[in-house]
Amino acid sequence: MKFVAKTNHIYSFSPDLQPVKTVDSGSEIVFETFDCYREQLTAPSKNQLFALQGMNPATGPVAINDAKPGDTLKITVISIDLDEVGTMYLRPGAGVLHKYVTEAEVKKFRIVDGMVHFHEQLALPVKPMIGVIGVSPESSDISTYSPGTHGGNMDTKEITAGAIVYLPVSVDGANLAIGDLHALMGDGEVPICGVEIGGRVRVKVEVLKGKQFPTPVVEDSEHFYVVASSTTMDEACQSASEYMFEFLRERLLGYETNEIVCLMGISGDLRVSQMVNPLKTAKYVLPKTAFDIAFEKSGK
Repeated sequence: MKFVAKTNHIYSFSPDLQPVKTVDSGSEIVFETFDCYREQLTAPSKNQLFALQGMNPATGPVAINDAKPGDTLKITVISIDLDEVGTMYLRPGAGVLHKYVTEAEVKKFRIVDGMVHFHEQLALPVKPMIGVIGVSPESSDISTYSPGTHGGNMDTKEITAGAIVYLPVSVDGANLAIGDLHALMGDGEVPICGVEIGGRVRVKVEVLKGKQFPTPVVEDSEHFYVVASSTTMDEACQSASEYMFEFLRERLLGYETNEIVCLMGISGDLRVSQMVNPLKTAKYVLPKTAFDIAFEKSGK
C-alpha cells in the first residue's frame, strides 16, 4: 500500500501536474491531508481576521498506470481517519448566512470517541467526508477551491467511507489528489465551512477502460448521486437533472424517454451539496436497487 504525505500537495488541478507517485490500477493508497486552513489556525479566537496563506491544499497528485483520456477513474473510499481537533472559521461577509456574522471567530472542537464535542452539554456523532477529490482537467488550471467536471471541491457529504467516486479521465495517469476533510458538515455548507480537519484517507483506485461519464458520479450501497457544478444553483440543478437523465438513459435499456422522466420525478431527489464555493454544486440522487442499475453498463 502506498502512502502520500500531506507535505506533497497542490493548490490547483491542471493538465500538466507532475505526480508524486505512480501506482497500478487496483492499488490502495493512503492520502494524509491537512485541514483546509493548512493548520494555520491553532487556537480559538474572537474578532480577529487572519491572512492565511496556501488554503485548501489537496494531497497528491498520484498517477495511475494505463489511465487514458476517455476512461473513468473508480475511487473506492475504504476509510477516513480523523485528527483529534477540528476547526470552524466564521468571518463577516462569508457564507450563506454572512449578514448575521458580525465578528470573526475561530472555534475549535475536540473529536473524542467518534463525537464532535460542540460544547460541554452537546456532542454530535462524526460523519467524516471528503471535500476535495479530483483529477487533472483537460485544459486550464482549476483551483482546489472550485468544483467542476473533474471533481475538485464538490463538498458532497456522501463522499465518505464506503462510497465510490467515479471521475472522468482527461489526461494520461488521471492525477488524483484528495483533501479538505470534514468531521461533520451539513448540505449547503452554509457557514462557508464544516468542522474542518486533517486526517488520513485510504482509497482503492481502478481504471475503467472506455466507460467515461462526463461528470462526477458517487455511489453508495443504496444510491447513485450525479454531481454537477455551475455559476448559479439554478444552473447546477438543471445540469444535475440532465446528467442523471443521461445516466439512466444509457442504463435503463427499453425505457422510453417519458418513462425515465417519470421515474426521476417519483423516485429521485434533487439536492444541494454546497452553496459557497466559486461554483455551486447540486446532486441528483436515485436509488439504484429499484432499477437494478450499475455504473458499468451491461454489454460494454
